Amino acid sequence: MQKISGFTKLCLILMLAAFATSCGNKTNEQSTSTARNALQLNTLPDTTLDIVWKKTTRKVILLPAHSLTCRGNILLLHGWNLSPSGWCEQTSLCDSLRNAGFNIIIPDMGKSLYATRSYPETMGTMAEQPLRSWLTDTVLVILSDSFQVFTKETKNFVVGLSTGARGAFAVGLDKADLFDGAVLLSGDYDQTRMSDDNIMTFFYGSYEEFPERWKGEDNLLKRAAEWKLPVYIGHAKQDPVVPCEQSELLYKALIKADNVKPESNFPSDFGHDYTYWESESANILNFIRSICDRELTSEK
Repeated sequence: MQKISGFTKLCLILMLAAFATSCGNKTNEQSTSTARNALQLNTLPDTTLDIVWKKTTRKVILLPAHSLTCRGNILLLHGWNLSPSGWCEQTSLCDSLRNAGFNIIIPDMGKSLYATRSYPETMGTMAEQPLRSWLTDTVLVILSDSFQVFTKETKNFVVGLSTGARGAFAVGLDKADLFDGAVLLSGDYDQTRMSDDNIMTFFYGSYEEFPERWKGEDNLLKRAAEWKLPVYIGHAKQDPVVPCEQSELLYKALIKADNVKPESNFPSDFGHDYTYWESESANILNFIRSICDRELTSEK
């Protein structure tokens, strides 16, 4: 297993108590009491893990729920080269989710495209960024094994904006048995329709030279028929960075596949910024709550 560094014994005890016993179903009486006492004393800290990627480490931020009863876990994925905590700092989403009983986990993906692999033509700084496998095979495994977070016994959601939405869709495809739903805002899923995009070119090489890379396993729109999770798709029509067409095409592909009934919102105003993403905060919370409430009702 990959190493975790910079994590104190106190934080380990507190996070185990908060994350594992407040959200998991398989707990014992003593550990449940510990978690409740810690929560009541309001002593649980926001915590940052350093998890190894190649020869360095990347930060993973853990934000415990603010309520006594935890409803689940949110894997929150930021946009390309945006601050990992930007979504929490510039919108009300994280406070709303935490107050509603959800733990939030934010990995620092830097300039990652959530790709399956890099290439000889990949620009050096981009080749240094985590691949999707770091998130699915290392981060989620550590959180599950050490903290009982993102286990099949908990309600889990993946939420992303911009390139993070691309990542959320990719993770939802790879780990469909682990997640209960996904939220995708302002994402891109078919890079062949953005063949002049510099970021994609710097990673995959030019479309003219390497069309198979652009059309292959990292072209997520082509995998839409595999999608199984409840999903909310949002994208502002006036987005000047990522064309709204990207999300509209994904929505239509999911409708055609007929495995799920995606929810969507394509407002005519707004752009590619936190003003738009803040406007979706209530919709995101309501979507996630509806899934939890629906499953709770079906269990009765």
